[in-house]
Amino acid sequence: MKGVRSDTQPPSRRGRRRIVAERIRADVDDPSATVIEANRHERLFRAADGETDPSVVKSAHRALRIFEYFAEIERPATMTEIARRLSYPTSSTSALLKSLVELSYLDHDKRTRTYVPTVRIALLGGWLKDQTLPGTTLDAITRELHEATRLTTFVVARNQLYSLYIRVIQGTTPVRYYLEPGARRLLTHSTPGRLFLSLMNDDDARRIVQRINAEETPTSPVKFADIQHALTSIRRQGFAYTRNMGTPGLSTIAMRLTDSDRMPPLVIAVAGPSAIISAEAKAIIGKMRELVERQSPGLLPQIDTDAPPIET
Repeated sequence: MKGVRSDTQPPSRRGRRRIVAERIRADVDDPSATVIEANRHERLFRAADGETDPSVVKSAHRALRIFEYFAEIERPATMTEIARRLSYPTSSTSALLKSLVELSYLDHDKRTRTYVPTVRIALLGGWLKDQTLPGTTLDAITRELHEATRLTTFVVARNQLYSLYIRVIQGTTPVRYYLEPGARRLLTHSTPGRLFLSLMNDDDARRIVQRINAEETPTSPVKFADIQHALTSIRRQGFAYTRNMGTPGLSTIAMRLTDSDRMPPLVIAVAGPSAIISAEAKAIIGKMRELVERQSPGLLPQIDTDAPPIET
């Protein structure tokens, strides 16, 4: 898409260490790039490897996180890399990988000492594809939007009171924002979350906001009255657009991707430097609408495409 691409090299497929600083120099992707880890705020954000509910079986969580890591890097990985990246004990990681090989969910190359998912993993969710996005795939849509924008591109599902980042392709702009696959952020404090709230009527959205404030005790609680006008704008224009929500310098545009009448709705979003998104907002929104309309005709409201987007 003219005017949206950035002249940067695509990221390498090397493993990514846990980012502990808000801002680092990216020596694994592009030595000239700056990577900023987004959305790290106490009581608003839950890391993919963070504390889980006591009812969650730890081994099941770890196995699924391993497959999410493979989805992020899209290449084989060694046991040492997986254990380091996911902060798992080496002994339990080794035992878990061996079990997954025995069950034919992973292949193990003894020469390179690497593991990679088998086709059995791809087949597990194949039956859901046509129900979720008839005629296409989440991966195809996410990749096409990423190729057009070079921004961090992600698909989000609602997980109770949180937005859950289920598919992420990291940005490749000179300043890029790293978003952790599998992480969650409170609906009231995330751009996709506010879009999810906009799909409800005001009474239901108000109840969800009250639950978040009562059960999750965010450090900066949001009252429904504070976002009611924003939800109305999202419904009218068909997308949420925020800047500096959670991470200074970060802007995000989120748009409904699927029809909630068939199954729980999904949201597609892009995030990146505010300067880039502000300058290219019209082209980015146009591309997002094109992708959504292609697979869900009539899902989005009709708008004046020449009108400037309203921040929400």
